[in-house]
Amino acid sequence: MTSRCNHSRGVHLHARFQQGLREAERAARPGARDLPKLRGVTQNGLYNQPLENVLIHGREILVNSGKVYIYHHDVVMEDESEGVRRIVPLTTGHRIEPIATSLMANLFFCAQASPSNSQEVQFAPPQQFLATLLNSLPVRGHLPRIKTYANRPVFDEDFQLRGPGWHPDIGLLVHGPEVEVVLPVNQSAEGPVRDRLPPRLREWLSDFCLTSDADVANVVGVLLTALLMPHFVNTGKPIILLDANQPGTGKTLLAISIGLLLDGRSPRTTPYSTDDEELSKRACATLRDNPQSQVIIDNAKTPAGTAISSAFVEANSTAFVISLRILGQSSTFERPNDLLWFLTMNGTLASPDIVSRCLPIRFHFAGDPGRRQFGGRDPLEFARQHRVEILGELAGMVLRWTQAGRPRGRRGHRLTHWAEIVGGILEANHLPEFMSNLDDAAVEF
Repeated sequence: MTSRCNHSRGVHLHARFQQGLREAERAARPGARDLPKLRGVTQNGLYNQPLENVLIHGREILVNSGKVYIYHHDVVMEDESEGVRRIVPLTTGHRIEPIATSLMANLFFCAQASPSNSQEVQFAPPQQFLATLLNSLPVRGHLPRIKTYANRPVFDEDFQLRGPGWHPDIGLLVHGPEVEVVLPVNQSAEGPVRDRLPPRLREWLSDFCLTSDADVANVVGVLLTALLMPHFVNTGKPIILLDANQPGTGKTLLAISIGLLLDGRSPRTTPYSTDDEELSKRACATLRDNPQSQVIIDNAKTPAGTAISSAFVEANSTAFVISLRILGQSSTFERPNDLLWFLTMNGTLASPDIVSRCLPIRFHFAGDPGRRQFGGRDPLEFARQHRVEILGELAGMVLRWTQAGRPRGRRGHRLTHWAEIVGGILEANHLPEFMSNLDDAAVEF
């Protein structure tokens, strides 16, 4: 009798032990995330609950995450890698991106009961289900909509500096550092233009071989344009023409340095092509894969005596929305034109239409540019190290203009709204040379 009792008790203890092992295997381990669980969808993307109920639950998860947005026609997700935040498209238009499944698995997982035992099966959201979820009109209607995206603090329509984070009142998402506004010290409009710049900005620009004081002031105007981008998405800003008397003078280096200041990372450049369709595809590939705020079309050149004329550049650089053909697909990539457009060239002619839309920045170096040194400084590394300080100095220039009553600039340009605001800021900061080289550049180009 005792033997049977001990045997039964041993079987019971063994069963409990095995059950404990199974539960331990399924228990959350240290570092495991407590993600929402969505039921009603199978691994094959079918539904064992009412479809609309499943979509409502999915919508609630996306909205509550605070990481999923609508950006123009695309659904995008906030992602972070190595401390750098960016937005990644989950859809292009209504087409689901291949990476959507793995990214959405960071927000929730799906679960269904196993047909063979009482345990549930957990799995990443199936792509077929995500295509339905992310293209559901109620889902898109409830997601926050980004009007302007920036990798740096920017000034809103009321000229208030908006720092990092989501600003739902104006549809602005900023992925960038906190910036302390640095007001310029009292100064006058006398002396070389570099001496009138704030300290870090002056040091960064000191070794670029810019042709004139106007070219220096124009570089500052480009940076201010980026900080005021919400004002110019719908009203337009110029094409930035970087021209030099010979190769190797630092045009592309300046454009990339500006990208580092604005985005905190080096931008990719787009090689120039005389084939507009090819140029469009190259620019599209660059922008889709890189969270940058510049289109840098590099080394534009044509047969001697002919001018650069690009319908692609002319149509998109000042458009409200850019539309680019995706390489290898029949669909297009669209986004608001919150970008700076650069065109680098060496003594190259440009069409009248491009010249009328441009802000010229010219370089000149006599001798072998290969022997040129930047005062012992690497401009890219300097921009990276002092990014926050330079952004603070630029913000201080806008604040000084506000304190002066926001006077408008007096120099004319095809893009009137942009010229009045940026010109006014520079004049209020004793940099009246801004755009004073337009006539000379027009003759040269």
